Amino acid sequence: MKRLCTICARGGSKGVPGKNIRPLLGKPLIAWSIEQALASNLFEHVAVSSDDDAILAAAGRAGATILIKRPDELARDSSAKAPAILHALQSAEAKAGTRFDVLVDLDATSPLRTIEDIQGAVDLLEASGCTNVITGAAARRSPYFNLVERGADGKVALSKPGQVVRRQDAPAAFDMNASIYVWRRDAFVADPKVFYNDTLLFEMPDERSQDIDSPLDFKIVELIMRERHAARDPFDLTGKVAVITGASGILGRRFCQALAERGAHIAALDLKGSQAVARDLLSISDRSIGIDLDVSDPEACLSAIKAIETELGPIDILHNNAASKGPDLARFFDPVETFSPEIWRDIMKVNIDGYFFMAQAVGPLMAKRGRGSIIQTCSIYGVVGPDQRIYEGSEYLGMPINTPAVYSASKAGVEGLTKYLATYWGKDGIRVNTLTPGGVESGQNEEFSRRYSARVPLGRMAEPSDMANALVYLASDASRYVTGHNLIVDGGLTAW
Repeated sequence: MKRLCTICARGGSKGVPGKNIRPLLGKPLIAWSIEQALASNLFEHVAVSSDDDAILAAAGRAGATILIKRPDELARDSSAKAPAILHALQSAEAKAGTRFDVLVDLDATSPLRTIEDIQGAVDLLEASGCTNVITGAAARRSPYFNLVERGADGKVALSKPGQVVRRQDAPAAFDMNASIYVWRRDAFVADPKVFYNDTLLFEMPDERSQDIDSPLDFKIVELIMRERHAARDPFDLTGKVAVITGASGILGRRFCQALAERGAHIAALDLKGSQAVARDLLSISDRSIGIDLDVSDPEACLSAIKAIETELGPIDILHNNAASKGPDLARFFDPVETFSPEIWRDIMKVNIDGYFFMAQAVGPLMAKRGRGSIIQTCSIYGVVGPDQRIYEGSEYLGMPINTPAVYSASKAGVEGLTKYLATYWGKDGIRVNTLTPGGVESGQNEEFSRRYSARVPLGRMAEPSDMANALVYLASDASRYVTGHNLIVDGGLTAW
């Protein structure tokens, strides 16, 4: 059997403008149906028909093997679906140079179907010998008892009055869910329509039968899909959009990688080097972007967030991770007595102001959607004072080091900001937590590592992956009842 899958997606939706390429869990709506068709391994080709170039481009990126430009006369509000499917079939056969035996049309607005649903509908057609199969779900209302029709005079009556008096005697009624249509190719070409004398129904459950025809439908489908992913793996971030500041740093790169490995689409932000981070993620995530950004500029933060939501879709995760050591690394390690006020302010405007400006830009958008996770990177020395003895003979990148007061003060401020935002946005479904790393290997000399490790019950400094795994927890639904918390990952240093 040679089978063709068609997906017909018009560009002029009135109920939900642009719905066929509107992001759903981080990918265009139409991509879900294309990926289901490809994953089923049933089809010689997956053909997408549209009058809209943007839809065709998105379909190509999602893996459709044949793209068909639909004529305007088949793409009007009044155009019937069967002629558009016939045009797609004939065009696909011409492009593929072959004649198919079975035609399957998937509606792009029904992404809740499963691969098993597609396989089941096709199996029913091929095993039964019928002309076609449609899908539907058990109706919530019956035409014999509570479905009514309005007559020309405006009066209403039962759709099927007086035929059945007991509910248990009523024939089963189904809602067509506009999800899957299967035809024998020759019968459809001879008479393109949906119902024949021998049409059969493949029943699907109600929870996989929601069709998107309104903004409310879109929200319902998105909620169901999120719960479906979370039920399989609470750490799964598939389709979620994550924004990470300080993305080109040692921890930042590992943070981006960890969230991408769990399925998130990444917006990597940093003062410079963000595009390189995004390029490095291409082997893990094909939908990641990099934006060079100064987080201490509130207008730049707002502009970046707007660009991210346009490119990747609604933001689910914000990781405030940017930190500054000021313009002169040597001056960053100056003692309290001679520490520059200008450098103090330069560092504070990134380490504290930048966190607030990013949260200010993202939080209201998350609040409107009723969900979101904000994670803010603190430091062990925002929780406890540094042990100055560790720094005797210690170096960082070849120069003597310490933990300056501005670093401790700014990181302590992060913890206070986290608790404030957690209580401020909790009612809106936004979780705000702090991730506090202990000392991480990042260019210190052996003396520092030895002295620091001696202060840690686990006897070693942290590795970037130790922090990245904790970040995944705070970003995911695994921590859905955790907010206002400071997750300290320090090998037990603060337990002494």
